[in-house]
Amino acid sequence: MPRARSPHPSQFVAGATPALAATDITIGTVAINAAGTIPYARDNAIFSKNGLNVTEIKTFPAPPPSLAALAAGAVNFVYAPSIPILNAYANGGMALKVVAPADGYQRSTLAAAKKDPVLARKLDDTGVCISPTSGIKSFKDLNGKTVSVPARGAQGEVTIAQAVKNAGGDPSTINFVTLPFPQVVDAVKNGTTSAGFTVEPFTSACTGAGMLNLGSPGIVFFDDEAAIGMWVTTADYAAKNPATIAAFQKSIYEVNKFAATKAGWDKILQASLPLTQVDLATARAANPSYFPSTIVARDMKAPAEKMLKLGFLNAPVDIRGLLIKQYRP
Repeated sequence: MPRARSPHPSQFVAGATPALAATDITIGTVAINAAGTIPYARDNAIFSKNGLNVTEIKTFPAPPPSLAALAAGAVNFVYAPSIPILNAYANGGMALKVVAPADGYQRSTLAAAKKDPVLARKLDDTGVCISPTSGIKSFKDLNGKTVSVPARGAQGEVTIAQAVKNAGGDPSTINFVTLPFPQVVDAVKNGTTSAGFTVEPFTSACTGAGMLNLGSPGIVFFDDEAAIGMWVTTADYAAKNPATIAAFQKSIYEVNKFAATKAGWDKILQASLPLTQVDLATARAANPSYFPSTIVARDMKAPAEKMLKLGFLNAPVDIRGLLIKQYRP
């Protein structure tokens, strides 16, 4: 259960109504630019004005460990893309609830990006880092290669598998290994791996270090899904704390709206630096993230159908149990 803080005695004024206690929550995320929304919202009273006190922000190396921590009760909300959420829900048996959007793609430009690699790189914050001397020219050339992903069965592996398949390759021949994002560039440079899945700011760090971005696997995999990254909690926590869920949804809506502005995005980047551990210039070199206002059923259903075809899900998924009512002002 969430823990409420008692008001300080100085908050009581004669003849006034005492301030309501805030509800303490903990949040888990991964080290990406878009995750700066959480420390920004905490430090700029967006959570507190909605009655929430973020006591801790925990950074995980990849979404699967964060989901495991969520299931164990170590955090109340975590960031995860739709793919690892579906994997944990359908294959792992986790009782989850998708609460609010974190980041994703603008539907109006996603279709165009599928036909334009330059636009795709501007829209997609994910990439595949390769050496310019590797001889890799297309996703098909990843056949038989060692490719790093932050976690198995999650977004990196699934989207790369789709891109390789679409290019006429065989994803089953790839040797997928796990590697944290900050280690990807060095592993590609020294030949430990042939390629590595990245997300901003590490996609830009790859090219900034003289390596190449093979392409945008997210644009290949997703068709018209807008919300890709999501905030999720357990079904048990959602059932027991509806007011906290509503307050969290409103807070995320407000910070996402701010992050969608030019000035707001720069503030989010600055707030993300303690998480990503990169310099501000590297963070600013990245393309801005897109922040959807809500999640719809298609955002979960379409990835589930594609994951099933690729063999990452064991059976069709009824996503109705995952998605709860979204916040709309």
